Amino acid sequence: MKIKADYVTNSSTTSYIIICEGTFTKDDLAQLMGIKSDSPLFELVDSLYESIGLEPARSMWKLDKQYGKDFEAFLKGEFSERVRQKVMEAEKQGKNVYAGSFASDNTIAESLFCCDSFEWENDRIYINALNCVW
Repeated sequence: MKIKADYVTNSSTTSYIIICEGTFTKDDLAQLMGIKSDSPLFELVDSLYESIGLEPARSMWKLDKQYGKDFEAFLKGEFSERVRQKVMEAEKQGKNVYAGSFASDNTIAESLFCCDSFEWENDRIYINALNCVW
């Protein structure tokens, strides 16, 4: 029998892509989640929005050495082919494309949304967080 005596983790991460026309605001997130600003759940929206890093997807890719110089390989490695195509088309249309991840060992909101996969979309914004890794 082996016993591990050093640091052990049971954390999870969920990668996300956000595509939007113009800026992505807290109110946009609330609308996608179906939560009104006067709802007691708006605190959850507030916390989740603060956890979202609006880092351009191409900047995130450059930080990830695993995929080398190929942005599309990064997208294929982290997301589905459908999402890769959606991102490439969005860039052609001049939309903002952001990428990041939630971690279960950060805020309560991040932990909550990190433990599930989700996809939200309206006529202006698309969020894909289907890549959940335990």
